[in-house]
Amino acid sequence: TAMDDAKYKNRLIGEAKFLRAVSYFYLVRGWGDVSIQDKDVLTRAPKAEVYAYIEQDLKDAMAALPDKYTDDKDLGRATKGAAQGLLSKVYLYQEKWQEAYDNASQVISNAAYGYDLIDYSLIWRVEGENSAESLFEIQASGGSPAHGVQQYSQTQGIRGGTANIGWGFNTPTQDLLNAFNAEESVTPGVTGDVIRRDATIIFNNSTLYDGTVVSGAENPMYNMKAYSSASRGAADGDKNIRYLRLGEIYLIKAEAANELGKITGEDGALAALNKIRDRAKLKRVTTENQDELRKAIWHERRLELAFEHDRWFDLIRTGQAESVMKAHGKPFVKGKHELFPISNTQILNTPT
Repeated sequence: TAMDDAKYKNRLIGEAKFLRAVSYFYLVRGWGDVSIQDKDVLTRAPKAEVYAYIEQDLKDAMAALPDKYTDDKDLGRATKGAAQGLLSKVYLYQEKWQEAYDNASQVISNAAYGYDLIDYSLIWRVEGENSAESLFEIQASGGSPAHGVQQYSQTQGIRGGTANIGWGFNTPTQDLLNAFNAEESVTPGVTGDVIRRDATIIFNNSTLYDGTVVSGAENPMYNMKAYSSASRGAADGDKNIRYLRLGEIYLIKAEAANELGKITGEDGALAALNKIRDRAKLKRVTTENQDELRKAIWHERRLELAFEHDRWFDLIRTGQAESVMKAHGKPFVKGKHELFPISNTQILNTPT
C-alpha cells in the first residue's frame, strides 16, 4: 500500500506537522499559554513551550517536504518553502531576529523554491491563486462537497445596492484609506498608494475590474481581497485564502535586519523594504535611523498586508495596540486585552 512507502508516509506526516504548526501559531498569538494536546490537555503550557513546539514541527516539516510541487493535483499542499517561511514569521514574533532574518533570506534566495513577487493587483484574483508569490493558501473550490472555505467572501461581501452580494462585515476604515492616500507615488500625476489601495478596497459608486457596478451599498468601503468574481454571494466560495506570501517574507527580513543593525547594503533592511515599495511604485524609504526605520516597516506591513488577518497580532506584538485602539475610540486595558477570552464552549468541553 501507499503507506508502505516511507517517503510518502513521511511527507504526509510533514504536511500534518505544518498544519499543526499553523494551528498552534493561531492559538499562541490569540491566547498565549495554551495546552499542547498530545502532552497535557488540561494544563496551559507556557507560551515559550508552545513556540518551541511550533518551531520543532516546522523544522520536521522542512525535512520531510519537497521544495515545491509541479503537479496540479498537489496544488495547495504544504512545501518546504511554506514551512521555512512560516518558521521565519514564528521567529519574528519571538524577536529571535537572527533566526527570522536567516530563514526569510533563504526563502527569498532559494531558487529551488521558485518564489517571486507578482503584480499586486492580481494576487487576490483567480489568476493569482497559487502564484509564484504564494507560499501557502487555503484552497477553496466553490463547489460542494470539498468546498474549502465557507462564507469567507459572503460575510465580507458588498451589502445592499446594485451588487448586494454579502453581509458587509470587516470593512476598511477611513484611517486605512487615509494611510494609503498619504503615501508618495513615484508615478507622475498620481497621489497616494493607489496600486495597493485599489487592490484592497472596494469603493461604493465604482465599477470593479470584472465590470460589476457597485452603487447604493450600505457602507462606503468593502474588502476587495475577499471578493470573488465567480462565486458572488454564494456561501461556498471559490476564494483561496492567501495565508503566507513572499511580500510578507521581504518585510520579515526587513524588520529582522533592522533590529540586527543591518540597515544598508543589498541584504539590509532598506533593500528588502524598498523591494516592496518599488512594486507599489512608491518613493523609497531612505532613513538609516533604526527607530524611524522600525516604524516605517511596521507601517509598510499595515499597507502591504491589510485584510490578510495579521493587523491585530502585529499591533499586539509591536506594542502599538493601546495607542491605536484608543485613537479609534476603542477601549484597551493593558494586561487584559492582548489576549482573547477562552470560549465557554471550550471550557465546558474540557474534562476536569
